[in-house]
Amino acid sequence: MSKNILLIDNIAFSKKNERIEGELSLPDFPRLEELMHSSNLTNPTKINYTGLISYVLQGKTDAVGQHILQLTVACSLTTACQRCLNAMPLNLSLNFNYLIGEVSDTDVEAVDIDNSDDYDLQQANKAMDLIALIEDEIIMAMPIAPMHEEGCTELTTQSGEKPNPFAVLKGLIKP
Repeated sequence: MSKNILLIDNIAFSKKNERIEGELSLPDFPRLEELMHSSNLTNPTKINYTGLISYVLQGKTDAVGQHILQLTVACSLTTACQRCLNAMPLNLSLNFNYLIGEVSDTDVEAVDIDNSDDYDLQQANKAMDLIALIEDEIIMAMPIAPMHEEGCTELTTQSGEKPNPFAVLKGLIKP
């Protein structure tokens, strides 16, 4: 498990128009790493689970004084195709805008941000875990069943005539 911790005070970060960027690797995201390993069903040695995840977080305050965070995440992961069960590259380029608000945990779901999908509400936090936020967003953006678009052969299973294991019992029945 990784020792990387990225905690920020999201209100102060946005007030100062700060910017942070960097690259993290798959071991920095334990839930995502577990998901990558559980996605391979046949041959774990075929899939290289290492992947770089780059991010940029920009804080800003808009004209009306609202605190905003803009997060950009780009990652190149390798997962298993659910059709052929072979390694498959998964490239994601994600952009998120967060409006920082002073709301309690119970009110986060109830707050309506002008019926707009432009911003997600993020609770004001003096120790917001940036790595957990990035991990959550990547997991939610991943396809449920990733599959190759082209050049994928379906998994073939061998079928054939198998002897009935109860055929021996047929001879025990007396007429």
